[in-house]
Amino acid sequence: MVIQFTIGNFLSFKEQSILSLAASALKEVQVPAEDIIFSVGTAGLSLMKSAVVYGANASGKSNFIKAFEFFKWYVINSSKDIQAGERVNIESFRLNSLTAGEPSYFEAIFCDEDNQYRYGFEADNSLVHSEWLYQKVNKKRAKEVELFYREKDSFDIHTKFVVGKELAGKRMVRANALLLSVAAQFNDPTAVEIMKWLNDTTIISGSNDEIWNTATIQLDDIKMKQRIVEFSRYADLGIENIEKIDNTIVSTHTQYDDEGNEVKAVTFPFRKNESEGTIKYFSLAYPIIDALDNGKRLIIDEFDSKMHPLLTCRIIALFNSKETNPKNAQLIFTTHDTNLLSANIFRRDQIWFTQKDRYGATELYSLAEYKVRNDASFEKDYLSGKYGAIPIVGDLTRLFNTQEK
Repeated sequence: MVIQFTIGNFLSFKEQSILSLAASALKEVQVPAEDIIFSVGTAGLSLMKSAVVYGANASGKSNFIKAFEFFKWYVINSSKDIQAGERVNIESFRLNSLTAGEPSYFEAIFCDEDNQYRYGFEADNSLVHSEWLYQKVNKKRAKEVELFYREKDSFDIHTKFVVGKELAGKRMVRANALLLSVAAQFNDPTAVEIMKWLNDTTIISGSNDEIWNTATIQLDDIKMKQRIVEFSRYADLGIENIEKIDNTIVSTHTQYDDEGNEVKAVTFPFRKNESEGTIKYFSLAYPIIDALDNGKRLIIDEFDSKMHPLLTCRIIALFNSKETNPKNAQLIFTTHDTNLLSANIFRRDQIWFTQKDRYGATELYSLAEYKVRNDASFEKDYLSGKYGAIPIVGDLTRLFNTQEK
């Protein structure tokens, strides 16, 4: 489970910014805590099943998702997909003369039922400047143990991290590779466990082609195919069936005569004939089902894009329910859909905002930081600018005033 994720000096994030899924002490009235909040271990740790990020265009919402995406990619691949001396595609905050030459910062705190980990690193496009991993058991008064701390090519490693200690001693970790990534290649149990956690965290941003391909592969599994079809029917898309024929996905619809009688089934090439919203909904079907079935993490940029607000709301409800989400899957997403800004859907500590300051740096903050009445309309107050994170729109009519004065 995700506890919190921190980024700094990456893309539009200059200062370190934290998104936390740890539940606060808020007493929210409308949303049942037993549906959204779950406990882990015996340490009294309470986490939330979802979080949403709002903000104006170009405010940094997508950059937060990109940071998580880079973190996952670099940890999994730095030992095998990057050669010695090869530059890494990492970009610091370039609108400040000091930070432009400094490394970017990433740290994730996450857990399972037994253990909690804090792992992070600082890196630029040619060098890992520092890297650290801490662990503690999920019990009260448990102390955090430093498994390793790294400063460039200098390592301080606990005896519990056996494989990592051996690798560092033999100088088998390149300057642009992470020790955790290399240790996983040599089957260190802790590193392998963290890699599994990352692989079980699905991040959807940018092009949908990869997620589309993942969804289509699942059609080869008869049981999963049936669930994906039911998931599509649930959305009232008019689709009766989805099949893969000669590696082409087709959807089946019912043809009727003028009296309303069913005549026959008609098939269409899915990507050619279905709407972009239907295609996106289908593409998300497997990641959503997989996350809910197995208690995984699902992170989506622009979740509401191309989909009807009611569909988005229903999917969120699947995660925010102990009945449909008994294994405590987590959903983190960005959106512009203010229909979701409701005390009936989210607690205040689930709602986050991004806003750029006058120097182009993104600030990330939670609605929990504001004093809000129990009967307040989150949507109305947000659109009125009470919480910031909205665009400052100028007088566009001036662009079309062509009459000479």
